[in-house]
Amino acid sequence: MLPMLQQIQVNYHALSAAEKRIADYVMSAPEELANIHIKDLAAKCSVSVATITRFCRKVGAANFVEFKMSVRDSIRTEEEGGELIAEMESIYKAIIGGSRELINQDDIVQAATLLENANRIEIYGIGSSGLSGQEMKFRLMRMGMRVDCHIDSHTMVMNASLLTAADVVLAISNSGHTVDIQEAVALAKENGATVILLTNHEHTPLSEMADLLLLSFSPKPFYARGFLNAQLSIVHVLDLISLVLAQNKERAEARRKTLHALSQLKKI
Repeated sequence: MLPMLQQIQVNYHALSAAEKRIADYVMSAPEELANIHIKDLAAKCSVSVATITRFCRKVGAANFVEFKMSVRDSIRTEEEGGELIAEMESIYKAIIGGSRELINQDDIVQAATLLENANRIEIYGIGSSGLSGQEMKFRLMRMGMRVDCHIDSHTMVMNASLLTAADVVLAISNSGHTVDIQEAVALAKENGATVILLTNHEHTPLSEMADLLLLSFSPKPFYARGFLNAQLSIVHVLDLISLVLAQNKERAEARRKTLHALSQLKKI
């Protein structure tokens, strides 16, 4: 079973509205849970004690006490010691460690294989997810792959309308609810394209359409501490896929050639 914070994250969109308020509180302030009474938590979340009990059972705990212990065990941050660098290091380690619990190595290899065999690779992402998508585009281009990245609804839909069963879409959405990406992915699926989804959550409109689901850890528990990099765990998964692809000699050679060409360009 996944650690409790990850268990809450991946099942978030299957929770009721009241249960989501509990999840939001726990994810935003997990350290406070150790010393809170169930009645106090109910008051903070504007729910009943019975709702908290149902929530605990839904995320895999027998009762509230077991739930609190599981959340405590999920928090493995190091002593901050008042040092900025040490604090950030502890957050990064927690996020990467959290992703490790969610990532299946076979799925990473399968994603790399799908990309390797695709006629065309189309990456869809909005906002910061679009920036991660553009970074992945440049990596794949350096490996000699036919790839493009689309970061607005119009180009996504136009692109999706022209896809075939030989093509692969890599969709990136932290929430799994991005409407623009939903519309484009639905059209891509109608045309037979394979869809890989990189997201933080199961049970979302996008996850239901995905042929391959890649989960990454949500940094939401650290937002209260001022942590703003929502893409760290997403890029971590993209790094893993890139690492698998780079083990292919043909791709590695293409990367060497493109990097050499760029180095020569700088000398002109």
